[in-house]
Amino acid sequence: MNIQDFTAEDERFVRQYAYDDAHVVAVDLAGEFAGTGSVDVIGETVIVVGDGAEQYELEVPGVSQAFIRNGVLTIEMEVDA
Repeated sequence: MNIQDFTAEDERFVRQYAYDDAHVVAVDLAGEFAGTGSVDVIGETVIVVGDGAEQYELEVPGVSQAFIRNGVLTIEMEVDA
């Protein structure tokens, strides 16, 4: 699944930011993850796991890091020079 499909599902609130050296996507997951959950980055795949059975695998080209804080999933991607 890509970020667009993931964010369109359940009409999640999403903000995107573009900087000179990175793009950042922030997705509000508070309703689904109640402020908890874990994120792993393996290659260009971001794996998001909630307390219950929720698990998402997102294909994110250029991902440099991803984390959940206060129910918000933040994914940072490097910009090609």
